[in-house]
Amino acid sequence: MFKIHDDAYIKRTIRFLVITLIIILFTFILAIIFSPSTETIKNLSKGIPDNVANAVGLQKVWEYIINNGFKVPFQMLILAIIPIPFLYYLNIIHTAIPPAIALGFVINFDIYKGSMITISSIPHFFVEILAFCVVASGLVKVNQSICRKFTNLFRKIKKENISFKLSIINLLKIYIFIALPLYVIAAFFENYLSKLIFDLLT
Repeated sequence: MFKIHDDAYIKRTIRFLVITLIIILFTFILAIIFSPSTETIKNLSKGIPDNVANAVGLQKVWEYIINNGFKVPFQMLILAIIPIPFLYYLNIIHTAIPPAIALGFVINFDIYKGSMITISSIPHFFVEILAFCVVASGLVKVNQSICRKFTNLFRKIKKENISFKLSIINLLKIYIFIALPLYVIAAFFENYLSKLIFDLLT
């Protein structure tokens, strides 16, 4: 029941994670190098939903789980249904790049404080990105099964179809047993562990 019938999902997750971390690091370095305008920083803050930004304590943890643990993965699923490979990965980029830019900008303004904020943000940021990459790994097969069915419509010699039903079942197992717990951990890390680390460092 709990077995995921997809031996390659861990390798795909690692591949997504490595690529995403490289993009984040590159973005972070560029943000440190280039001086931001006040307007740019304001635009970055607008990307945070009001219900998350204004919440505190356990309410903020819950709002975080609702947004990152349910809304964003659902958006990724919708994009995965479109027969275009890796379109759903844009959600990860859209989620990962703004914090990387913001952290780089903070260091640009204040090296010490910015460095402390960055260090304290690493645990929750890493777990959050890992959760997104786990979801993306599960979506690969879903997207491939749809793409295969679509491209077979135009082929004289059909390629073997990938089971859409099995792909969805594996995705649900990956999401429920791996990704969702990671989102919950990331929510608590962001709201409590990050503050604790920052207070210890400063």
